[in-house]
Amino acid sequence: MIKRVVVWTVGIMFLFSAAAVSAQMTGRQVMEKQKERHKVKTEIGNEDMMLVDKSGAKENRQVVRYAKEVGKDLHRYLVVFLSPGDIRGTALRTWEKKGGDNDQWLYLPAQKKEQRIAKAGKKNYFMGTDFTYEDMEPEDLDNFNYNILRSEQFNHEGKARDCYVIEALPANEKKKNESGYAKRIMWIEKSNLTTLKTDFFDKRNRHQKTQFNYKFETVSGAVMRPKQTLMNNLEKNHKTVTTTSSRQVNGSLSDATFTEQFIISGKHLQ
Repeated sequence: MIKRVVVWTVGIMFLFSAAAVSAQMTGRQVMEKQKERHKVKTEIGNEDMMLVDKSGAKENRQVVRYAKEVGKDLHRYLVVFLSPGDIRGTALRTWEKKGGDNDQWLYLPAQKKEQRIAKAGKKNYFMGTDFTYEDMEPEDLDNFNYNILRSEQFNHEGKARDCYVIEALPANEKKKNESGYAKRIMWIEKSNLTTLKTDFFDKRNRHQKTQFNYKFETVSGAVMRPKQTLMNNLEKNHKTVTTTSSRQVNGSLSDATFTEQFIISGKHLQ
């Protein structure tokens, strides 16, 4: 009788354990839920950007960002530099594509025309920042395999936060060849699915840089955004800090905002 009770108890424990494992989300499911929870129709943000070099010298910039969902999970983006004067009017347009490569164009006021960013050029850094053109693209979930490495508490802004630690690996040979990274590792807070930290690893699997997101605020419903980000480039001993001074979501924003004509006409500075 005792043996039967022990066997029955072990069996029940195994079933409960198996059920718990099956109930856990996969890395892909976490990323899908994160994308859905924090999605908005439109977004306009004004930012103060500071570049810090290895000697500690600082350069301040002002930036405005635009984003709009123009189709089901299909977005367009525009980043415009407002200052300093030598780069005022410089702009980057990004058009997301499904089942193909995203389009990106850089507008330089001195040339009064856009130049398309080639696929090979997306590994390059954008306007002296610590963000590559690849970093400026939206996260395409189909291009990566997401693996939950572990769950752990991550000390963020003085508080221990329960996080999924998720590894993102290029999902196919094409993405492996085009990406500047071998992998990324993200710390995503379980309670609100915000990304607190991302480590980037280069093609030799060396830790190249880390992005931290701080001072999250609710901007609409369950949608949250960080007021401050820090990209710490370990390879170059260089940092880019952005602080959002104002943000509008789900307002009116014309599709024309994301066109070449809008920029060449100077409307992006009005």
